[in-house]
Amino acid sequence: MFKRIFFALAFIALYCPWKSNAQDFTVLRRQFAKPDRQYGTAPLWVWNTKVTRAIIDSMMADFKAQDFGGVMVHPRPGLITEYIGPEWYQLYQYTVNKGKALGLDVWIYDENSYPSGFGGGHVADQMPESYNQGQMLRMTRRSSLPQQRHSFFIAVKEENGTFRDVTDQYQQEKSKTGAYYIFEKLSYANQASMVGPPGFPYVDLMVKGVTEKFLEVTMKGYEQLLGQEFGKVIPGLFSDEPSIPVQGRGNIRWTPDLFSAFRAKWGYDLPPHLPSLFEEVGDWKKIRHNYQQTLLQLFIDRWSKPMMEYTTKHHLQWTGHYWEHGWPDPQHVPDNMAMYAWHQVPGIDMLFNQFNENSPNAQFGNIRAVKELASVANQLDRKRTLSETYGGGGWDLTFKDMKRLGDWEYVLGVNFMNQHLSFMTLTGTRKYDYPQSFSYHSPWWEHYGALNRYFARLSLTLSDGKQRNDILIIEPTTSAWMYAVYGKPSERRNEIGKDFQAFVTKLEKAQAEYDLGSENIIKDHGKVENGRFIIGQRAYSTVVIPPGMENMDKPTYGLLRKYIAQGGKVLRFEKLQRIDGVEIKEDAGLVLTLDEDVIARYFLPEDIRFDFSGGNLYHHRRMLKDGQLLFLTNADMQDAVTGNVLISGKDVLLLDAFTGNILDYPDEARQDKVALSFRIPAAGSLLLFVADKKMSGFPAYRVPEKGTPLQAPAAVVKRPQQNTFMIDFCDVRVGDTSMKDMHVTEACRSVYNRHGFEKNPWHHQVQFRDRLVARDTFANGTGYTVSYNFNIDARADFSGYKAVIEQPGLWTQIRINGKGIKPENGAWWLDRSFGVLAVGPHLEPGKNTLSLTISPMSIFAEIEPVYILGDFNLAAADHGWKIVPPQPLGFGAWNRQGLPLYGHSIAYEKTVQLPEKQDEYEIRLGQWEGTVVSAEVNGRPAGIFPPGQQTLNITPYLQKGENRIVVSVTGSLKNLLGPHHKKPPVGIATPFSWTNIKEYPPGSEYETFPYGLMEDFSIVRY
Repeated sequence: MFKRIFFALAFIALYCPWKSNAQDFTVLRRQFAKPDRQYGTAPLWVWNTKVTRAIIDSMMADFKAQDFGGVMVHPRPGLITEYIGPEWYQLYQYTVNKGKALGLDVWIYDENSYPSGFGGGHVADQMPESYNQGQMLRMTRRSSLPQQRHSFFIAVKEENGTFRDVTDQYQQEKSKTGAYYIFEKLSYANQASMVGPPGFPYVDLMVKGVTEKFLEVTMKGYEQLLGQEFGKVIPGLFSDEPSIPVQGRGNIRWTPDLFSAFRAKWGYDLPPHLPSLFEEVGDWKKIRHNYQQTLLQLFIDRWSKPMMEYTTKHHLQWTGHYWEHGWPDPQHVPDNMAMYAWHQVPGIDMLFNQFNENSPNAQFGNIRAVKELASVANQLDRKRTLSETYGGGGWDLTFKDMKRLGDWEYVLGVNFMNQHLSFMTLTGTRKYDYPQSFSYHSPWWEHYGALNRYFARLSLTLSDGKQRNDILIIEPTTSAWMYAVYGKPSERRNEIGKDFQAFVTKLEKAQAEYDLGSENIIKDHGKVENGRFIIGQRAYSTVVIPPGMENMDKPTYGLLRKYIAQGGKVLRFEKLQRIDGVEIKEDAGLVLTLDEDVIARYFLPEDIRFDFSGGNLYHHRRMLKDGQLLFLTNADMQDAVTGNVLISGKDVLLLDAFTGNILDYPDEARQDKVALSFRIPAAGSLLLFVADKKMSGFPAYRVPEKGTPLQAPAAVVKRPQQNTFMIDFCDVRVGDTSMKDMHVTEACRSVYNRHGFEKNPWHHQVQFRDRLVARDTFANGTGYTVSYNFNIDARADFSGYKAVIEQPGLWTQIRINGKGIKPENGAWWLDRSFGVLAVGPHLEPGKNTLSLTISPMSIFAEIEPVYILGDFNLAAADHGWKIVPPQPLGFGAWNRQGLPLYGHSIAYEKTVQLPEKQDEYEIRLGQWEGTVVSAEVNGRPAGIFPPGQQTLNITPYLQKGENRIVVSVTGSLKNLLGPHHKKPPVGIATPFSWTNIKEYPPGSEYETFPYGLMEDFSIVRY
């Protein structure tokens, strides 16, 4: 096994199917405007329906048109096509061929939903020992042993503070009394810790052979059909959150090889010490440390090494992520940073749209989590680092949000963006699956290519050169292990997490440059030479023992002593107390406090200095042969950051990642350094190359000027699309039972309940083989009728109104006010599975009812909202909304102008006269709210306003004389699709944000966002 792993590690260093990155600016300059597809973003493309070639053709063409670099085919809840069945592989092969023709990569996502390892249920189905041997231990204290020996797994007896295993002395002990600790073996529950199929549990990835079975189940079909494309059109595979979780509060993780592996590693038996894993008894810190270390190595040996070996052998890049947001709680993975060492493209995920720089369990804002990834990449020379980004951020995620969050990841070390998610369909419950969606459904989709091109250029640039940090901060993961009992709070463990998080965050905000160190990686890749502490490809002159680091692993400690003996510098912020959990007595020397003086003295590099105020500044540097790259970002959403930089170099160029242009940036020579000033708006960024010599031949950067506004009339406000009325409450009749005013998710659950299902079978679970579809055999007399009621003001002209329903071909009957109606042939709206009904001629003032009947019942018959489209406004009613006549629109929020559920764009149009075309002209915005703003000049698209910027240069589109200028503000599907109820938190949307809604509220209580131009725009001449 050792030879095989050594070969695989060596092969990673020698083989990379992606082109090597540039090391000098000359190469970067040639590639910058149009990077290769390997630098493009690649979304998780959700296959969540009956997949067809027509859908593949349409969406792949869309991905290409919007400048993605590839896709990651992601089976997910709602998938009707049988996962890894013959049709699945045929469709995947078709996709690969399509990708080859279009120039798009097609990655393999290695699971049917998540977490990786269960193979859509096939691993457990074919290998019962993957789950049936138990995964947890539960402890109870008793004064005597149980009456039946088979009722427990291990028994430990405490006598005078000493613990001994009395399991094999059951006959001698069963009649005695004493202090007994009884351990019962428990197994994973079906569907717990996973989004998987009914009837299957997650598997134990520490059991021998499980990963190999997973690879056999998952990869053989791809390998046989498309192995020749591995490393080509198929760059690699993505694993999603593989883990070794604990289920059940107060339990601990167990696996069949735990005790033997523990003894082999530590030289003593674990069973007598099991109480120490639950209570602070015995030498509990040592036992807990040794236990977690054993679990970590088993996880690496049984999961990471086979996966790395397989992908390397087959010329694939292994990427994906673990659950890094649990740190310092080890219950999913004892050290997620250690796992990155085994990936050719290590990755993380950053979910939601909530920015929190304080909590170690946060998503965006969690500096530690991204620095872990970047540090491993630096140390082990991994060129690319992935982040699964934006998941669950909600339909309201804006371009400004996307840029700010993406920039924040990139400045900390990510250089490969993987968007979460791109839905194939919104049918049924699928639209609630951690939205938003990077697909044609989103109203901003036509503009998204601008962000893709931006991040492709950023990915190219930040994959070039090397980030060289001189300071190593060892992460106190093994110290936190000593305080970890799943489900039990630990004040000290939380303190370690918070203190370390604050330590790293403070350094980052001070513009310090450093790497983090995993002790497991130090064990495998660490050495000391010439007074430098070396991990892989990086050598450090300063090693930091941070707050919370009570313990150090023995290999790390041995290297540290050697490093000190060679004159290495160590900064201590905690007194070291234990080695491998064993208490030591050591003179720790001076223990520092991280204040401004300490930061300035020990942590700030000499060759770059910052002076700035406002905003939330981050920076990232990379060294090239002929200079250095400097990326500055402002993570603040409100305030700009202004400042100055003094940096080693001779000249400065601006790399405009939005346009692909390279400009000469203003600077001032200061001996061997250059000084430059900057102003970065909220959510803005600045990408610079600081050259080692003077550069020539680049156009000058124009410093923004105030300009002179032109005289122009006020803009006219127009709604270019029909208004939308989403009806999400309904009446349902099932047999003899009628239910009134039910939210659609409650109604859906109820009708499935009455037809033998615990819940909507497509909600947050997947099918094994075709087991859900195979249940579509309902008898005559089953089914239901769902009715949607709405009111129309008598003054409204409803003759042209349309209705939209999902899956129009599914329903036995469709009625409007009791009259049968058929869908318009070939017409769809929002989603290609949403049909259109010409209901206008059948409507009447007052109450109207749209009814859908299914009989017999169908497995696919989900109850979802219906939509009314037309030229109308909405007014709040006692229950939901009422349709009223339209009114002219003005500046201000649309949701206060009769468009509360409108999910598309509003146009603001004016005409400007230019007697002569001279100078430069820009559109300048005032206050606005929306996802993105775009402009059209004289019928030609002029682009989007870069996120965070209020101006757009339109000079090339103008002409002498009359100029028609249209500014369009795009809203989002938040106002149309929600969530609207239960006061949903901002920045997060999950499948459960639309559930458990019991009352039909008035329209005034629906949560909607105030999109629109709040004031007129102006045209400015410079």
